[in-house]
Amino acid sequence: MWRQWIGLPHCFRADPRDGIGADCLLMVWAVLDQSAASHPALNPTWLDMAEAGDHDELIAAYKSLTMPLAAPEEHAVTLFSTERTIGIGIVVDDGLLHVHHNRGVQWLPIARCKTLEFRKFA
Repeated sequence: MWRQWIGLPHCFRADPRDGIGADCLLMVWAVLDQSAASHPALNPTWLDMAEAGDHDELIAAYKSLTMPLAAPEEHAVTLFSTERTIGIGIVVDDGLLHVHHNRGVQWLPIARCKTLEFRKFA
């Protein structure tokens, strides 16, 4: 499923299953919904917070819903955050699936992601 999303452009609120663009949050939840991994329902408020730039509130929600992992595992998530942007990625097939704001949906081998903190939903 997710492989067909590689290269889709970043687009807020776009569901990658539509094939037009991808929002990282919707993409991660699409993967989680197809898996057996425990996770909460997608809260539409999270999209509003990301779009409005309420990153501190979004990070707090993320941390309250997840627990850190010693090492990445299948369907673990990681948060990307800068002053201007925020995003979430997910581990699938020994790599990180994420949406780059300029390059779109990408998959990187997990070995290239050693500096990231991986978490799973509690």
